[in-house]
Amino acid sequence: MEVNGEIITGVALIFLSTLFLYAGMINEVWSLLVPADFLILAIGIGFLSLGIITLRRKKRQQVA
Repeated sequence: MEVNGEIITGVALIFLSTLFLYAGMINEVWSLLVPADFLILAIGIGFLSLGIITLRRKKRQQVA
């Protein structure tokens, strides 16, 4: 499977947000930032889906 920049960015942001959510479960100060962690997670999912859509469009253009 091919990988582009959007997929790498999406996976990195999803991984970062999971680490932040885990830190929020352990530390009281980090728990204040949980809404921002969900925002980072949503942005990561958006980048990941954008990368998948871009790959599909690229494969269609190569076939046609």
